[in-house]
Amino acid sequence: MHAEITAYRGRLIITLLANRSIPGEVLSSQDNPRFPGQLICDTARHLGVSKEALRLLRRLPACGKEAADLNWFQLEEGTPTFFWRGGRYAVLSPEYCCVAKEFDIREHVSIPNRVPAGARAQLDALPRVQKPKVGMLTGLAL
Repeated sequence: MHAEITAYRGRLIITLLANRSIPGEVLSSQDNPRFPGQLICDTARHLGVSKEALRLLRRLPACGKEAADLNWFQLEEGTPTFFWRGGRYAVLSPEYCCVAKEFDIREHVSIPNRVPAGARAQLDALPRVQKPKVGMLTGLAL
Protein backbone atom coordinates (compact mmCIF):
# COMPACT_ATOMS: atom_id res chain seq x y z
CA MET A 1 0.00 0.00 0.00
CA HIS A 2 1.29 3.47 -0.89
CA ALA A 3 -1.18 5.77 0.93
CA GLU A 4 -3.79 5.71 3.70
CA ILE A 5 -6.81 7.86 4.45
CA THR A 6 -8.07 7.90 8.03
CA ALA A 7 -10.24 10.26 10.10
CA TYR A 8 -9.90 11.92 13.48
CA ARG A 9 -11.95 14.64 15.19
CA GLY A 10 -14.01 15.21 12.05
CA ARG A 11 -11.03 15.66 9.74
CA LEU A 12 -9.49 13.57 6.96
CA ILE A 13 -5.87 12.53 7.42
CA ILE A 14 -4.10 11.48 4.22
CA THR A 15 -0.66 9.93 4.47
CA LEU A 16 1.67 9.06 1.61
CA LEU A 17 3.61 5.97 2.67
CA ALA A 18 5.96 5.89 -0.34
CA ASN A 19 9.11 8.01 -0.06
CA ARG A 20 9.25 8.80 -3.77
CA SER A 21 7.40 8.33 -7.04
CA ILE A 22 7.00 4.77 -8.30
CA PRO A 23 6.45 4.48 -12.07
CA GLY A 24 2.88 3.45 -12.83
CA GLU A 25 1.86 3.50 -9.15
CA VAL A 26 2.70 6.82 -7.43
CA LEU A 27 3.44 10.31 -8.69
CA SER A 28 4.67 12.47 -5.82
CA SER A 29 5.72 16.06 -5.31
CA GLN A 30 8.51 14.60 -3.13
CA ASP A 31 10.65 14.08 -6.23
CA ASN A 32 8.59 16.15 -8.74
CA PRO A 33 8.52 19.60 -7.10
CA ARG A 34 6.39 21.14 -9.87
CA PHE A 35 3.63 18.55 -9.40
CA PRO A 36 0.93 20.08 -7.16
CA GLY A 37 0.18 17.02 -5.06
CA GLN A 38 0.21 13.24 -4.80
CA LEU A 39 -1.31 10.71 -7.21
CA ILE A 40 -2.01 7.07 -6.35
CA CYS A 41 -2.78 4.75 -9.28
CA ASP A 42 -4.72 1.50 -8.92
CA THR A 43 -6.38 2.38 -5.62
CA ALA A 44 -7.78 -1.16 -5.39
CA ARG A 45 -4.23 -2.24 -4.46
CA HIS A 46 -2.41 0.89 -3.31
CA LEU A 47 -4.84 3.03 -1.27
CA GLY A 48 -6.14 2.13 2.19
CA VAL A 49 -9.27 3.90 3.44
CA SER A 50 -10.94 3.52 6.84
CA LYS A 51 -14.74 3.39 7.15
CA GLU A 52 -14.58 6.59 9.26
CA ALA A 53 -12.77 8.36 6.43
CA LEU A 54 -15.27 7.05 3.87
CA ARG A 55 -18.09 8.70 5.82
CA LEU A 56 -16.30 12.05 5.57
CA LEU A 57 -15.34 11.58 1.90
CA ARG A 58 -19.00 11.02 0.98
CA ARG A 59 -19.95 14.40 2.56
CA LEU A 60 -17.48 16.54 0.61
CA PRO A 61 -18.98 19.09 -1.79
CA ALA A 62 -17.99 19.25 -5.46
CA CYS A 63 -16.22 22.28 -6.91
CA GLY A 64 -14.55 23.24 -10.17
CA LYS A 65 -12.03 20.75 -11.54
CA GLU A 66 -9.06 23.16 -11.36
CA ALA A 67 -9.71 24.14 -7.73
CA ALA A 68 -10.42 20.68 -6.33
CA ASP A 69 -8.47 19.51 -3.29
CA LEU A 70 -9.25 15.84 -3.97
CA ASN A 71 -10.18 13.70 -6.94
CA TRP A 72 -10.90 9.99 -7.25
CA PHE A 73 -11.36 9.13 -10.90
CA GLN A 74 -10.75 6.41 -13.47
CA LEU A 75 -8.04 6.55 -16.10
CA GLU A 76 -9.02 5.73 -19.69
CA GLU A 77 -7.97 2.10 -19.20
CA GLY A 78 -10.28 1.86 -16.17
CA THR A 79 -7.70 2.14 -13.39
CA PRO A 80 -9.08 3.89 -10.26
CA THR A 81 -6.77 6.77 -9.30
CA PHE A 82 -6.74 9.12 -6.29
CA PHE A 83 -5.22 12.62 -6.18
CA TRP A 84 -4.81 15.12 -3.37
CA ARG A 85 -3.39 18.61 -3.59
CA GLY A 86 -0.51 19.32 -1.23
CA GLY A 87 2.31 17.47 0.50
CA ARG A 88 2.81 13.90 1.60
CA TYR A 89 0.72 14.50 4.73
CA ALA A 90 -2.65 16.25 4.60
CA VAL A 91 -5.13 17.10 7.34
CA LEU A 92 -8.32 18.32 5.70
CA SER A 93 -11.46 19.74 7.26
CA PRO A 94 -14.62 18.85 5.28
CA GLU A 95 -15.89 22.42 5.76
CA TYR A 96 -12.94 23.82 3.78
CA CYS A 97 -12.32 21.05 1.27
CA CYS A 98 -13.96 20.24 -2.05
CA VAL A 99 -13.71 17.45 -4.60
CA ALA A 100 -13.63 17.46 -8.40
CA LYS A 101 -16.90 17.01 -10.28
CA GLU A 102 -15.97 13.47 -11.41
CA PHE A 103 -14.97 12.40 -7.86
CA ASP A 104 -16.54 9.11 -6.82
CA ILE A 105 -15.69 6.51 -4.17
CA ARG A 106 -13.88 3.76 -6.06
CA GLU A 107 -12.15 0.48 -5.29
CA HIS A 108 -9.75 0.61 -2.34
CA VAL A 109 -8.35 -1.46 0.51
CA SER A 110 -10.38 -1.29 3.74
CA ILE A 111 -8.13 -0.53 6.71
CA PRO A 112 -8.61 0.12 10.42
CA ASN A 113 -8.69 3.78 11.45
CA ARG A 114 -5.06 3.97 12.67
CA VAL A 115 -4.43 7.71 12.81
CA PRO A 116 -0.74 8.73 12.67
CA ALA A 117 0.50 9.94 16.07
CA GLY A 118 1.64 13.31 14.67
CA ALA A 119 -1.78 14.08 13.19
CA ARG A 120 -3.50 12.99 16.39
CA ALA A 121 -1.24 15.26 18.49
CA GLN A 122 -1.75 18.20 16.12
CA LEU A 123 -5.54 17.88 16.24
CA ASP A 124 -5.63 17.29 20.00
CA ALA A 125 -3.75 20.57 20.49
CA LEU A 126 -6.50 22.54 18.74
CA PRO A 127 -9.05 24.22 21.02
CA ARG A 128 -12.57 22.84 20.89
CA VAL A 129 -14.89 25.51 19.56
CA GLN A 130 -18.56 25.38 20.51
CA LYS A 131 -21.03 26.18 17.74
CA PRO A 132 -23.19 29.16 18.76
CA LYS A 133 -26.89 28.53 19.30
CA VAL A 134 -27.91 31.81 17.61
CA GLY A 135 -26.39 33.79 14.76
CA MET A 136 -24.24 36.71 15.91
CA LEU A 137 -25.60 39.10 13.27
CA THR A 138 -29.19 37.88 12.92
CA GLY A 139 -29.96 36.60 16.42
CA LEU A 140 -31.83 33.71 14.76
CA ALA A 141 -31.51 30.13 15.99
CA LEU A 142 -29.02 28.05 14.00
